[in-house]
Amino acid sequence: MALPVSFYSSTYNDHTAKSNGKPETTNWEVAVTEVTDLTIVAVGTAVAALQTATDAITLGIKGTTALIAERIKGPITLAASPLAQRENKWLVRYHGATLLNNYQVSIGTCDLSLVSGHSEFLDITVNPGLAFKNAFEAVVVSPGDGAEAVVVDSVQFVGRNT
Repeated sequence: MALPVSFYSSTYNDHTAKSNGKPETTNWEVAVTEVTDLTIVAVGTAVAALQTATDAITLGIKGTTALIAERIKGPITLAASPLAQRENKWLVRYHGATLLNNYQVSIGTCDLSLVSGHSEFLDITVNPGLAFKNAFEAVVVSPGDGAEAVVVDSVQFVGRNT
């Protein structure tokens, strides 16, 4: 029996305000029929119908929705290195190639042996930093415009607890 790999999730904003004035949220997620090149339109139509039906039985304001084609769960195993800590993060700074808006994402358990030249930065002009930069730019798009490519500016070690 194969585990599902495709999922649909939806977030609703509720009536309760957080201290910053933004609404509390609730999220639900279900496994769906596998999304492939051949099924994406049919599955998309089916989850749209599910979302419409769910909207009809809820009172919240629909926030984010996500159709995930493939999520593969890895093993539930401890990392071998005691240096693999979630607080050790690569802060990837990037920008949109056209509109030039700046963005960032943090990736935990960074390999600190890769920082270069007595600095906090990963060298993105040689591998493995260059391989990361190329792979990132090949698939990531601007959060503000799904048609806009991005450019990696830097990858810096930062310590964060979230």
